[in-house]
Amino acid sequence: MSGFTSLLLSVLGVFALALVVRLVVRNQDRVAFASALVFIGVVVSAVGLSFDLPLTDDLILTIFLPTIIFHGTTTIDVQELWRNTSLIVVLTVIGLPLAVVILGVVGSVAFGFPLLVALLFATIILPTDPAAVLSIFDELDVAEQLAVTIEGESLLNDGVAIVIFSAVVAAFEASGSVAALATPRSLVGIAGDIALVGGGGLVLGMVVGYLAHIAMRQLDDRMSILLLTVLVTYGSFLLAEHFLGVSGILAVVGAGLLMGAHEETHHKMSTSESHVQELWTTAAFLVTTMLYVLIGAEIRIDAFIENAGLVVSAAILVVVVRAATIYPLVTGTNLIRGQPVPLYCQHVMVWGGLHTVVPVALVLSLPQGFPFREQLQVMVFGVAVISIVVQGLLMPPVLTRLGLGDSSGG
Repeated sequence: MSGFTSLLLSVLGVFALALVVRLVVRNQDRVAFASALVFIGVVVSAVGLSFDLPLTDDLILTIFLPTIIFHGTTTIDVQELWRNTSLIVVLTVIGLPLAVVILGVVGSVAFGFPLLVALLFATIILPTDPAAVLSIFDELDVAEQLAVTIEGESLLNDGVAIVIFSAVVAAFEASGSVAALATPRSLVGIAGDIALVGGGGLVLGMVVGYLAHIAMRQLDDRMSILLLTVLVTYGSFLLAEHFLGVSGILAVVGAGLLMGAHEETHHKMSTSESHVQELWTTAAFLVTTMLYVLIGAEIRIDAFIENAGLVVSAAILVVVVRAATIYPLVTGTNLIRGQPVPLYCQHVMVWGGLHTVVPVALVLSLPQGFPFREQLQVMVFGVAVISIVVQGLLMPPVLTRLGLGDSSGG
């Protein structure tokens, strides 16, 4: 059997499992599809089976993630996003670094890691995954403000966290030791890289997206529009990441936000644009379906059991640290915003911070020889599975209990 045939069989196997899961949970309002997919992947690993489809950082960051990000930016309600921009920026620019510091300091004691290794773990694990929780929100018809806030935060903090991670790893590889990163000069250099790489990627994407938006308005052929969106998505990513040395993910965020056929609402889209949007929705669904099954299947059960205490403590700390940043920052931002976020919505923001796709990609990209690499991989995969299975499965009843979800809506 050729390698391509084996790969195709693995892909079909993943989708066959996903179809079975979908048929089982489609009428179960309290069972999240994404959570069930990861759980099935874990079962596949537990019984000793595997897919001939290795999960790599390149596969996630270069192929899968741009699709998820672009789809998210072109479907988001930009008016609601603009109304919540101040909160989203605060959560990303202040909340994410603050959470990294808190988890790093506490984690260095709880996990027994050197401080900077614990800080790197925090950088890896704290990016949130909008795809899983938003799929639950869609099924339960959750209020738009809450959905947009969580999605907007995720889109930005994914890109910022990747930039921080890349800067720290690059500095480590250049110095040859983790301790060398603690010097003031190294920290200032990393901060400068983050501002330049992250900001440069976002600006580049916005320019590309705006030009593409103008071009798209001259087209009425859906296939031409589709090809243009593919070129913008992967072209902006590759141009930023591999040619200009800035953030590819933030370039996709910028391109998607400015290219999207937003106007006042998505009802203003042309028929051709609506068809193309549905194709991207389908592509994002297929990509996330495959990712969740593969993440579950990559779990090494023996390593998970051996490090169960470490993994569970990390999962608990991640939620606690998110709560320690969300509540005070949102409460403080409410004082100056005309549209405050109620406390019960803040509960959902804390519980809805699922940590799966980006953390897995980042930990897989750690270079060989990096301190505590094996432990970090076990912890990140473990937290990812606990996050999406436990928090994901409990999300529907939490939303219903808080009166934020209507199960008849999905």
